[in-house]
Amino acid sequence: MKKLLIGLGLVAVLVGAGAFAAAGHHRGWMMGKMLDARISKAEDLIQATPQQRAQIEQSKQVIVEAFKAKAQAGRQNHGQLMSLLTADTLDQSKLYAIANQHAQDLQDLAKVIVPEIQKIHDVLTPQQRKTLADHAQQMHDQHQQGGFGGPGE
Repeated sequence: MKKLLIGLGLVAVLVGAGAFAAAGHHRGWMMGKMLDARISKAEDLIQATPQQRAQIEQSKQVIVEAFKAKAQAGRQNHGQLMSLLTADTLDQSKLYAIANQHAQDLQDLAKVIVPEIQKIHDVLTPQQRKTLADHAQQMHDQHQQGGFGGPGE
């Protein structure tokens, strides 16, 4: 079960990471291309059918749009946060309000993302999910060993 969640989490993380970056312009375009390449590679790895690829693409678009909207709201709150942090007197209640709003935003985001992950889960076979989970675990292990500029390098 843990490997299954890791595999599905991999898809969500890939989509989410690309979506955060997609909120920007040039950098977002580059990250979007990298995201598309990684998702395509994952689809190839599990030999996804055209129907499965269509569902993954549709879910990716929904998730990307949700992250873009979240990033837009975050940019709007940035000025308010900077004003609070640079004021002569720190207003903790306003900082807590921002933190609470951020927590609510994340919960709202989860309400969009989780159903899309469910759709991807449901369209994949158990073997495909296991393949994704195994690949995610392998990638995690490589990161833990410092294979990508981590502590060991």
